[in-house]
Amino acid sequence: MEKQSIVLDLDGVIANIALSLDDHITHTGYPDFVDYTDWLISDSSDEEAMKIFNNPLFWKNMKPYEDAWHQINYWFEMDIDVHIVTARRCPASIEQTQPWLDYWRLSTSPPVFTNIHEKHEVIKNLNPRFVVEDNPTEVEILLSEGVNAFLRKQWYNKKYWSKLPTIDTLYDLDWN
Repeated sequence: MEKQSIVLDLDGVIANIALSLDDHITHTGYPDFVDYTDWLISDSSDEEAMKIFNNPLFWKNMKPYEDAWHQINYWFEMDIDVHIVTARRCPASIEQTQPWLDYWRLSTSPPVFTNIHEKHEVIKNLNPRFVVEDNPTEVEILLSEGVNAFLRKQWYNKKYWSKLPTIDTLYDLDWN
């Protein structure tokens, strides 16, 4: 019998990148309002974003969502492979990923790094029971290829909540 697997995106699904961006922007004197939606769901090369994303401390200090920590370790105990497929692309973000996972004791397979909108190529080969993403375009691509995918609700993807299968939390996913 083939071992069951799931795929999770890292930022916005496991790691609370929006909170980290809010904290960073608040503490570094950015303008009162910065709409960083594109930083999170597109292949943005915004100069300010690159400054933040090239800072190792930004990634090291990020916190996981509580439900992600619990669910990932629960699935691991159930002998389910949890794969992370992420579009992190800056050297600092890639360098900090595995140490961050180890620090938070998240039991996953080693993360796979890919380009944004190319995740489906890796994910199809993993044959997961489901995928959870915060990027609506990634969910649309996966669904079009017959992969069971969910959008994790975030303020920056709200306009897609009624268009795509969504979850509020990883606790919403029933394994049975």
